Amino acid sequence: MTQENSQILLAIICSTLLILLLIAIVIIVLFISGRQKAKQEMEMTQAKLSYEQELRKVETEVKEQVMGQFAHELHDNIGQLLTAMHIQIENQKIDHPALAEGLKPVEFYLGDVTRQLKLLSRTLNNDYVGQIGLFQALHTEVDRMNLLRRFVVHFPEVEGKTNLDRNSELMVFRIFQEITQNALRHSSAKNLYITIDNTANGFEMSVRDDGKGFDAKHMLLSTKGSGLINIIKRARLSGLSCDISSKPGEGTLFTLKKIPTLT
Repeated sequence: MTQENSQILLAIICSTLLILLLIAIVIIVLFISGRQKAKQEMEMTQAKLSYEQELRKVETEVKEQVMGQFAHELHDNIGQLLTAMHIQIENQKIDHPALAEGLKPVEFYLGDVTRQLKLLSRTLNNDYVGQIGLFQALHTEVDRMNLLRRFVVHFPEVEGKTNLDRNSELMVFRIFQEITQNALRHSSAKNLYITIDNTANGFEMSVRDDGKGFDAKHMLLSTKGSGLINIIKRARLSGLSCDISSKPGEGTLFTLKKIPTLT
């Protein structure tokens, strides 16, 4: 090989190495840039989630405060009025015995309203939920719904405590109230079935009705599904997942689960 050829080969090798070096530098720059962009996107997502959590927390605190005040008003003011009505009816029965028979239906409905009011004021009070625990609060709410006689609620006796914290228990209870109110308004169901699987590390609650159902996928994508989407968001921000399954004519199933924490 002549010296001229050697120089050409050396130039080719150097050029090739230089090109490879430039390519490597470009790849490294793109890789670092990609990682930085991914990190920024992750930080933005985390910031957005934290903002949503704080916003939901404030909304929940305000809502719970308003509901607590409303519960006290129901119990104290309206409760006193109902008690006064009971006393007035008893006085009328004493003063006018002939009216006693005719006042029986009024007494029955007044007693029904009083029981409903007492149960409602309890379930609206978040302190009450925290004091007695989730399971007892659910049983109280079930008793109230059964008094409405709109459908039959099937809820096996559940005792003990959950592994959820107090805030998560309250959120499960409020979501349960929202689910059952939707069933009362829209489902035309005859039965509501509640099951709970409570273990040392997990929690799952399902609420199923035998009503008319709806197209869940279509509803969640439409403007009419904002209430359902809100339930899912509230559950997720409390460390829970919420799955909604429904088809026309097949009833509706809500499943709330505790999201496992990564260790």
